[in-house]
Amino acid sequence: MQKIIFLICLSFAIMQIRAQNIEGKVLKINSKNKTLPLIGANVFWENTNVGTITDNQGRYSIQEPTNFPATLNVSYIGYSLKDKKIVNNEYIFYMESSIDLEEVNIKGKKQTTIFSTVKPLNVQTITADEILKAACCNLSECFETNAAVDVSYADAISGIKTIKMLGLNGKYVQISNESVPLIDGLLNSYGLSYVPGSWIESIQVTKGIGSVLNGYSSMTGQININYFNNTNSDDLFFNTYFNSEGKLENNLLLSTKTRGWENNLFTHISFLNREIDHHGSSHSNESNNNEHGDGFLDVPKTKQFNIMNRLKYTGNDKIRGSLLIKKLWEERVGGQKEDLGDYVLNTINDFSEFITKTGYIFNDIDKSIGIQTNWKLHDQIIQFGRNKYEGLQEKAYINLMLKTYVTNLNHKVVLGSSYEANRFTESFSGNIANPFFDEKRIDLLSGIFAEYNYNYKETLNIITGFRADYYNQQEKIYYSPRLHLKYNPNEKSAFRFSIGKGFRISNIIIENMNFLANNREININTKSNIESAINIGLNYSYCLYLFEREATFNFDIYNTQFEKQVIVDVENEGELNFYNLDGKSYSTSAQIDFSYELFDNLDVKTAFKINRSLTKYSDGMKQTALTPISRGLINLAYKNNKENWKFDFTCNYIGESRIPQHSKLATNKSEWFTLFNTQITNSQNNFDIYIGVENLSNYIQENPIIDSENPNSDNFDASLIYAPVMGRLFYAGLRYKFNRD
Repeated sequence: MQKIIFLICLSFAIMQIRAQNIEGKVLKINSKNKTLPLIGANVFWENTNVGTITDNQGRYSIQEPTNFPATLNVSYIGYSLKDKKIVNNEYIFYMESSIDLEEVNIKGKKQTTIFSTVKPLNVQTITADEILKAACCNLSECFETNAAVDVSYADAISGIKTIKMLGLNGKYVQISNESVPLIDGLLNSYGLSYVPGSWIESIQVTKGIGSVLNGYSSMTGQININYFNNTNSDDLFFNTYFNSEGKLENNLLLSTKTRGWENNLFTHISFLNREIDHHGSSHSNESNNNEHGDGFLDVPKTKQFNIMNRLKYTGNDKIRGSLLIKKLWEERVGGQKEDLGDYVLNTINDFSEFITKTGYIFNDIDKSIGIQTNWKLHDQIIQFGRNKYEGLQEKAYINLMLKTYVTNLNHKVVLGSSYEANRFTESFSGNIANPFFDEKRIDLLSGIFAEYNYNYKETLNIITGFRADYYNQQEKIYYSPRLHLKYNPNEKSAFRFSIGKGFRISNIIIENMNFLANNREININTKSNIESAINIGLNYSYCLYLFEREATFNFDIYNTQFEKQVIVDVENEGELNFYNLDGKSYSTSAQIDFSYELFDNLDVKTAFKINRSLTKYSDGMKQTALTPISRGLINLAYKNNKENWKFDFTCNYIGESRIPQHSKLATNKSEWFTLFNTQITNSQNNFDIYIGVENLSNYIQENPIIDSENPNSDNFDASLIYAPVMGRLFYAGLRYKFNRD
């Protein structure tokens, strides 16, 4: 047997591969120069136990490599490699009968953030190595080195972080875990903090209107999380983290495989039991380091227990299946210090979830059928002072999809149907004009969808999709048409255009929980909780060699125009008003990215973004509150030749934003500022030791809690946050990896 080595160039060519698998064909060329499937050829990654064989169509599917550079080997007795091509995002090997066999090696470099020139949608892939640059404790912290997603504190009391995308709130982004909806309903408040960063293998960030296959609610983009699995994880992985404020976090991952079954166990425990209060009560800059503080905890004391288990069946070539079970419990206690104790933050979340996936592959590997189911139970209690919310969500979800093609693989079709049922039991009391108690609502959505994917000679890709979803509360069908175009003038560049419509069901109280951190009177005057918008986007990506070094350039511009929207109005002091849009509301976001290997082992990533987000409030058209007009990013990553030392440095620039008028504030405009983070990692054998500093310059928002001396006054407000509420933070951690092989 002779081995043919084909090392895939994973610098930019890897961008053409789907998130989890590399797929393609092995074909033999006969004496008449015709191609036929080569059945039973071995396809495997060198120096690993990851491999597969081609089926009766000559097709293979293999997991992406975990280490780079990576060599994909193909072997078959008496055959050598004649040619290889990338056709319709698939890697094709052409083999011919030969005695003297050749070896082909193409070296590649691992990218931590991947821009695609082949995928029809504007997708960035954030790898685990990128996430490790910031020692991310949870999903909300995984975007500190990524410019597509903006992260900020939701308020000055809860310690929760929120995201924005394309200049709009994160609720307009569809967030999923392994293509199953993740953040919805009661999870809209704290859900981002319930996905530990150590569990995540990769994150796919899609800008603009998403695919109809993943649901109806994507308006500004999609974020899909992939957890570690048996192929890309260690048999045992342990991470412990400790910071200067007293937070302790432990993560343990176990992977096993036996007799066609794979199992992954994920555990997470975190504690913070210190009273931290560094904020002064005056407006002077010196107050930022006032040891006595303002009487409020900067972050709440927290206990979180999180466990997840995923069982996968892989013992049959035709049938695939998995079961994921997750359980979480968390308590947060904050507000004023115990010796004061007048204003209390108290939250309890009890969450359970089951996800199943079952698929069947027909004799033709390009034809398959799959079904996804999801059940979740979420019990939540949240108290901000005298504002108290209690909610219970019970959800059942099912999604059925059939994938096939028409004539050939240039014409792919996906048909499907989905059903979603949510039962909410809610009560709220406090500063609300018309309190509601034990309000019950059942949301039923029945949907059908279809998507057609056309490829023409690897240069033109067209995806058209259409959804129709019936919502029982409105007794109305909502339509979501979408179109994606991609044109490649050459193998190094791509132009993209997208347009489409999406809608979502707003859960008014829970989605705006941060605005309960005040004593405003709440007025809910909405006639409909439906929000819908049209998103249009343009993108240009270019991969090049500059002075014989790899570089990527990416530019995009997107416009989101709302047709229906629930307005969150904090423009009138002392009032929090919810009402339906009457006029225009839109956001335009333009961003440019550039990545370059400046020197050997030194990578530079830069980005700059401008947001123009305007909303028609009751008193006129205004820039959307607390949304920075501009943002910038510089990330430096260095590693030595042995790759046992890594140095990372990130600078984030946050531009001015508009602050709603308040009598206790001297201005209604925030200042621009910069944040600096750095980390050093040393690897020895199976151990990684890392130390780092967040917010190196110790920048915090001046007076983040308005009128903190009088928490029961009408002026009290801890929700007008545009900058960090935590100062300089030192941390250290240890990672341990173990494999039986």
